Amino acid sequence: MRHGGKVLATTAVLAGLVASGPAVQASEDPGCAAGVRFTSNYTEAASGLRVMSVEVANCGAEALQLNGYPQVSLFDGEQQPLDVAILEGTGGITILPGFNDPPQPITVQPGETAASAFVWRNTNTSLEPPQVAKHVELATAPGAVQQPLIAVLPQRSIHIDLGSTGRMGVRAWYR
Repeated sequence: MRHGGKVLATTAVLAGLVASGPAVQASEDPGCAAGVRFTSNYTEAASGLRVMSVEVANCGAEALQLNGYPQVSLFDGEQQPLDVAILEGTGGITILPGFNDPPQPITVQPGETAASAFVWRNTNTSLEPPQVAKHVELATAPGAVQQPLIAVLPQRSIHIDLGSTGRMGVRAWYR
């Protein structure tokens, strides 16, 4: 019976770890060192078109002023930068309501959030391997500190499958 108790205790601990999500997510959390946290919680996919939601949370003590586009860097699974054009708006990739709206000044108070989004096609018309970003770094504006984009449930990981297109559109910050 002693071994059965150990098995049950181990099973309970493992179940608790699974229920709380992957431990790697917590270690990737930048802890709001720069006063902001970037997250993505879903990617919509249809006929090769992809749209990923992005949110910035102000976890600092001061109001955050946004007026423009997130500054985005894409990296492969080995943390090597991808040669990808980051476009303001859809860049002709598709037509999406609101995606090409011009930037507007937004004040994000501590504890509040603002949103953006990425759009791309995963078309591959090359014999070369497709480009896939597994890590994204963002900044709120040019010159601001870049931090990792954290995938939250249900997504759990970053997967931007650009194929051979070499470009991704970014929506201006909005509410």
